[in-house]
Amino acid sequence: MPDHSPRDSREVPSSADAKRRPRLPGAVVVRRSPDELIDALAADLFLHSLACVRQFGDFHLALGVWPEAERFFLRLLYDPRFRELPWVRTHLWIVEESLPASRFAALEDSIVGQSDIPENQVHRVVGDSPAEAAERYEAALRETLGWREKGHDRLDFALLPVLSGGETFGVELRQPDAPLVTVLESSVTMSARLLNATRFLALLALGEGSAEAVRAIDHSPRRASDAMIPGGRLHACDLRPLGGEVRWYVDESLCAEAPALPPIPLDGETA
Repeated sequence: MPDHSPRDSREVPSSADAKRRPRLPGAVVVRRSPDELIDALAADLFLHSLACVRQFGDFHLALGVWPEAERFFLRLLYDPRFRELPWVRTHLWIVEESLPASRFAALEDSIVGQSDIPENQVHRVVGDSPAEAAERYEAALRETLGWREKGHDRLDFALLPVLSGGETFGVELRQPDAPLVTVLESSVTMSARLLNATRFLALLALGEGSAEAVRAIDHSPRRASDAMIPGGRLHACDLRPLGGEVRWYVDESLCAEAPALPPIPLDGETA
């Protein structure tokens, strides 16, 4: 019988092996279609969640919410391969919340409403103002993660989009004394300090502007340090997890054709 259990995305052959993968700062997972890409991401999250529960007793999951991610949320709930995902041991966070409109509503309708995640492990952004909400959210993060042993008190997995221009959710604040959560315009969002401390950062290139952004990063993978604007929108290629891993999930259409090998010279010929 074929093995249908989830497998680490690095162990599954990719149809893009004959092509050049985009040059991105981290591991690059390539699949033929968005549907296969979501499968690979779901398998990685599933395996990582089980490992964290075995090691720490719980799993801290921070999700970015944008339209294309909703297919991923539903896949986690309805695909039998991921039925054993330990929701009862999972703490659910949101990477960026817009106020007063709520991105968390997409998680309420999918994960919160359809899984057995305990209500006290669902962490919403609430407050009478964005500043108050950010302060309360950071306090909740510190209190909840503080139950873990020192050094392990960090998020386990964060899902982020690749947005137009190569940006992502989050704010460019990474100093040791920077806040974990702050306000960007009318949104409450996590800082680079918090995201870079996460064990596993998953960057999903699905959505408007993501293809152009990946191609732009591929063409110019290094950014000048002065391009980082403290307090500004975080750029996806500036994420550098400390003691963690970053994986990019991209469609095969973003892979360039590999250059052809030079012909083998025949006897008596020179290359």
